[in-house]
Amino acid sequence: MQAAPRARLGDFLTFQPGISASANGPLGTTSTVRIRGLGGAYVPVFIDGIDVTDPASSGGGFDFGGLTNAGLGRIEVLKGSQSARFGQNAVGGVINIESLRPTEDGVHGFAETEAGSFDFRRGVLGLTARTARTDLAFSYSRTETDGFSASAFGTEDDGYEASQANLYFRHQITDIFAAGITALYIDSRAEFDEFGGDGAAPFDEFNETEATGLRGFAELTTGAVDHDLALVWFESDRTSFSNGVASPFKGERRRAEYRGSYDPGGIWTLNFGTDYTEEEDLLQKIDIVGVQAELLIAPTDTLDLAFSLRNDDHSEFSSELSSRAALSWRARPDLILRASVSDGFRAPTLVQLDPFFGDPTFQPETSLSYDLGVEKRLAGDGFLRATLFYTEIDNQIFFDGTSTRCPSGFGCFETGDFEGQGIELSGRVAINEFLTLDTAYTFTDAEQNNARAARVPRHDIALGLGAQITPRLDAQLTIQHVADVEPSAFAPPVNKVGDYTLFHVNANFALTDTVTAFLRVENLFDEDYETAGGFNASGRAGFVGLRASF
Repeated sequence: MQAAPRARLGDFLTFQPGISASANGPLGTTSTVRIRGLGGAYVPVFIDGIDVTDPASSGGGFDFGGLTNAGLGRIEVLKGSQSARFGQNAVGGVINIESLRPTEDGVHGFAETEAGSFDFRRGVLGLTARTARTDLAFSYSRTETDGFSASAFGTEDDGYEASQANLYFRHQITDIFAAGITALYIDSRAEFDEFGGDGAAPFDEFNETEATGLRGFAELTTGAVDHDLALVWFESDRTSFSNGVASPFKGERRRAEYRGSYDPGGIWTLNFGTDYTEEEDLLQKIDIVGVQAELLIAPTDTLDLAFSLRNDDHSEFSSELSSRAALSWRARPDLILRASVSDGFRAPTLVQLDPFFGDPTFQPETSLSYDLGVEKRLAGDGFLRATLFYTEIDNQIFFDGTSTRCPSGFGCFETGDFEGQGIELSGRVAINEFLTLDTAYTFTDAEQNNARAARVPRHDIALGLGAQITPRLDAQLTIQHVADVEPSAFAPPVNKVGDYTLFHVNANFALTDTVTAFLRVENLFDEDYETAGGFNASGRAGFVGLRASF
C-alpha cells in the first residue's frame, strides 16, 4: 500500500479484478467501491474488527471518499456472497482493513510527509512496540487539500481536511488467555457540490463528520477449543450543510460477539458463534441476533471443503437463514480449482424504512451467488487466475428519483431485481530479475430492473509494470482502461462518463537505510473523464514525499 499509485484507497482497490469505484469529485467527496457490480450497501467494511459502515446513511454503506493508505497495514478483500459468515449486507463481498501492526520485537516507528497538487499536504506518524507477550501499535495522520471543483460545471475548489488515529493493543496475560483493544477516530470536513450545482456561491456545501469506534476483545484456549469474545461500539456523527441548511445524520452501532473453534486434530474443524447487534439513528432502532456454524473438512491432502450456515433474527422481520458451500481442490501442486455457491440477504436500512423516503413494509432482499475459478501457480510468487461469477438479487431496494409514492418530493426508494455475471482474469509474471508484470481484467454484465446497472464498467483492465532499476531505486508504471460504463439516472445530459485510459507513475528511492524519498504522478497524460456524471475527476497530479523509519 505504501507504493499505491493513487492516494484514495478506493481508487487503489480498483487495480484488483472484480473491483470498481466511482467518486463525486476530489478527495473527501462521496466515493463508492463496488465488488462484481454491487456497491457499498452490499460490501461491509471492517477496520480492526469494527464495522464502519454508516448506520445513518441511506444505503448503509461505507464512504471511501476520504480514506487513504495512511496508518494502514493490510487489506483483505473477500468476494462473493458471505451472509452465511458475516450476516446481512455481505452479498457482494467483505473488505477487512487492519491498521499498523508490530512486525518485530522492540520499539519502532516511522514518520511520513507528503505534498503535491491541489495544495495537498499529509503527515503520518506510526509507532509500534512488541515484547514476548505484548503487541502495541498507534498511528496518526493529518491530511489537508484545497482540492478542485467537485461539480463539472463549477469553478470553486472543494477542499478536504481530516485527522485519523488508530490504536491496537493485545496482551498475552497467561499462556491460554489474552485480551486487548482496538480504537478508531476520524474527524473530517469535506466540501462538496450538489447534483447539478454550479459549485459556486451563494452557499458552500460541506460535510462535517466525527466517527469513533472501539473494540475490546478477549481470547481463551481451553484444550481443543479456542474462544473469542468481543464488545464493539461505533458511532458516526455527520452534519451536512447544504444551501444554508444543516442536516444532522447520527448513527450508532453496539455489538457483542462470541466465536469458538473446535479442532480435534483430525480432518475437520468446527467454527461456531453468536452475536447481538443494535443499530439506531435519530428516528429508529433495530436489533439483530445471529447464530452461525461452519464445518471445515480436509478429506485428503489436496481437497478442502467448507459448509457454512447462519440464522439472523431481525427485530423488524422474520428470521433469515443463509448458507454457503465451497471447495478448493489442488489437482496438481501448481493447479488449484475453486468453487462456491451461497445465498444471502440484506435487510432494509433505517432510512429505507422511513416513510418519508421509503416504506415501512419493505422486506429483506434475498440473493443467490455462484463462482468457479482456476489458479495456475508460477515460479516465485507468480500466478494466473480466472474466475466466473454470477449473482442475482430479488426485491432489491433502490432509489428512484422519479417516484412520487412517498412525500419526499424528490424521489423514493422502490424495489426491483438485480442480476450480475462476468469473469475475472488476473496474473503476475516475473519477466526477469528486474521486471514484474501484474495484470487484471474484469468483464461485468450487470442489470437492474432489466436495464444496465449504472456506474458499473463492462470492461476494466489494469496493467502494472514494476522495475527494480537499481538496488536503491524502484519504479512502477500502471495503466488502467475502463470501457462501456452507463451513467446514472441523475447524471446531466452533458457528462463524460464512458471510456477512459489512465497512466500512473510512482517511484521510491532509498536515500539511506532508513529514509526513502517517493514520487507519485496520477493521470500522467491528463485524461479528461468522469466516473460519476457531472462530477470532476482529477487531471494530472504530482506528489512527492519522504518516509523515515526508526
